[in-house]
Amino acid sequence: MIAELGRRGITVPSLAARAGIDPELLQMSLDCRRDLTVTELAAVAHALGVSPASLVPALPADDPA
Repeated sequence: MIAELGRRGITVPSLAARAGIDPELLQMSLDCRRDLTVTELAAVAHALGVSPASLVPALPADDPA
């Protein structure tokens, strides 16, 4: 997701404001210090104009998770 922000020239505070998320919590999520909730993920995706699925890495095909 960080790469997507850079490509679009969007700052974390700007994205947080657009998504309605506390900027500190969003930064912690981007730093892998906390997980985004499903609601937060959906809000971030909406703010970026992409699907939530596009922000979640796919599991390897052989991972039965």
